[in-house]
Amino acid sequence: MIIALIGDLEGDRDWAVRVLRTLGERGDVQVVCQLGDLRFGMGTDPEGYLAAIESVCAEFGIRLLGINGNHENWGRLDELWAEPRWQGEGGSHKPIVVSDHVTLLPRGHRWHMGSRSFVALGGAPSVNRLLLTEGVDWWPTEVIREEHVDATIAGGHAEVMLTHDSPGPPYCTDPVADTLTNNPWGWPDSILAYADDGVAKITRAVVGVMPLVLAHGHFHVAGETVVRLPGATHATTVWSLAANQDAGNVRLLDLDTLTDPGQTAGPAGDVAL
Repeated sequence: MIIALIGDLEGDRDWAVRVLRTLGERGDVQVVCQLGDLRFGMGTDPEGYLAAIESVCAEFGIRLLGINGNHENWGRLDELWAEPRWQGEGGSHKPIVVSDHVTLLPRGHRWHMGSRSFVALGGAPSVNRLLLTEGVDWWPTEVIREEHVDATIAGGHAEVMLTHDSPGPPYCTDPVADTLTNNPWGWPDSILAYADDGVAKITRAVVGVMPLVLAHGHFHVAGETVVRLPGATHATTVWSLAANQDAGNVRLLDLDTLTDPGQTAGPAGDVAL
């Protein structure tokens, strides 16, 4: 079984439709995991954006699973997860079916595809938080809390872990490490501390889950590395995916081999678009 992974889409309707159509035309991809910053419920026409994604998914029989990033309408997500139909035992969150072919996954959600076990842990701190307005394009529930990390670790090992944020060095790709080290956008110390807290939480979760493959978005850079997590008896392959319009925004994952069968251009992992 081959699935597709898509990095940040940032509300780019044309790019989202183009990517999904290209994947659909392959004929062998029925499941797409979008690694956050879909921008669900945001923008000038959120209903039209979702409808465009639903339409192309329906055309090709694709099921899209959203991991959720920081740039989502967390106010709307919180409202939906407050509804009894999206709550499980003890008030836990269930996946939200936002259209026939699009489902948004809660933090710590676990499932199986093919013969592989998966866990999702979405959310991240927005480094541009000071440029945003609470309740309009920023919500404090974007961040992962300690209880999310604890619950994810308590679920045990998963073979594939999908997140929005990245673990920190030495468990991240080189382009992510460069961003964390060099602060290329010149964010102030308060924002760097906010971001570092998110990275620390993801690092703790990844070390606890010990996946065979970790894939994430958020940093808008394409990269790949292989690491050995503390206490692990196996290696972990880490993929960082680029953002919309950039090479490396899409990767394929063969669930039999846990490799990218479409990789033809080095660590960017380009799928011809």
